[in-house]
Amino acid sequence: MVRFETLIELHHDELYFYLRRMTHGSTSDAADLMQETWLRAWQAFDRLRPGSNPRAWLYRIATNCALNALRNGQREFPWQEERELPDEGRLPHEQLEHRENLEMVLKEIGLLPPRQRAAVLLRYGHELRYPELASVLRCSEESARANVSLGVRRLRRELEEK
Repeated sequence: MVRFETLIELHHDELYFYLRRMTHGSTSDAADLMQETWLRAWQAFDRLRPGSNPRAWLYRIATNCALNALRNGQREFPWQEERELPDEGRLPHEQLEHRENLEMVLKEIGLLPPRQRAAVLLRYGHELRYPELASVLRCSEESARANVSLGVRRLRRELEEK
């Protein structure tokens, strides 16, 4: 069985990044949800079955924390513009265009319904496979695929209009 401290070391950064996306880039809301995620994980750690996927289990807890906060109206998650994007060897005008495009996509992802937002972020941002995604969202694999598909279609439609 993996130690709880090892889970924190392995997954803290990616969970925090995911929660920032779920909270429209808010560092303070993501930090609050991150604390809640680790608290709930610690409280349930003895129930984590041997052989299960701890990464998917942690994403499920983080997703539940974020969706509960949205559902209960505890947070509105205003969009924040505080990102540092890598240069990737682009010319200055290309960097600006890339930054603007990325900001537009991230903003549109933030406007997706919460389950679709979670599905798109987990599938493409964190590369969860559909069985893991279904486990995190507590739905069937078909439903996970549908949430991703609907989210991507909606993103395409919104981005094409811009």
